[in-house]
Amino acid sequence: MVNITENPATITGRDLRISPLGRVEGDLDLRVTIRDGVVTGAWTEASMFRGFEIILKGKDPQAGLIVTPRICGICGGSHLTKAAYALDTAWQTELPPNATLIRNIAQACETLQSIPRWFYALFAIDLTNKKYAHLPEYDEAVRRFAPFVGTSYEHGVTLSNKPVEIYAIFGGQWPHSSFMIPGGVMCAPTLADVTRAIAILEYWKDEWLEKKWLGCSVDRWMQNKSWADVMEWMHENER
Repeated sequence: MVNITENPATITGRDLRISPLGRVEGDLDLRVTIRDGVVTGAWTEASMFRGFEIILKGKDPQAGLIVTPRICGICGGSHLTKAAYALDTAWQTELPPNATLIRNIAQACETLQSIPRWFYALFAIDLTNKKYAHLPEYDEAVRRFAPFVGTSYEHGVTLSNKPVEIYAIFGGQWPHSSFMIPGGVMCAPTLADVTRAIAILEYWKDEWLEKKWLGCSVDRWMQNKSWADVMEWMHENER
């Protein structure tokens, strides 16, 4: 085994083990085999067992709609989506198009909130570690990403709750909603619901996604088709 701070390019024939791998949801171990400076094999091991598979044994199949969304406080919607999908598949239910839209919108909104929360609360705070204090970018990293007080941290974490407000409009609550059921969803959105959801998403886009995260419009970002495009985009505007 080698220290994780070693440069893989200098390792000729050894194994690298990182346990635990930090900044992920749950416990994760990583093992990498390196030969002549090249990774020849990689394995991950999720060592956390929460036992929901055991809890569901012997239960009504629909119990999964109640139990699995409570596995996680940040991605319960993903578990609910797949629990409902599993029952739809097993029972061969026909899903109305509007129900599919609502499920997909809810799942997308949960994903949108997860991106800034993972980046700021789990990843970026490592950039403020004092081991990096000798780097010229360190003071700027601390200013932006210091937990709770960083200018980007505070704004990103605060606005990350906006997408799941849309989830709650359709699902009744977030997290731990159970509004998806075999054959559809337990909601009938009104025009007011849809209008409110659009307004929330536009606010999130304007105040965080474009203003803080991208520094440009979504349309401009979508024009990037290659790494060269991204590098050119980085230097066209200081934002």
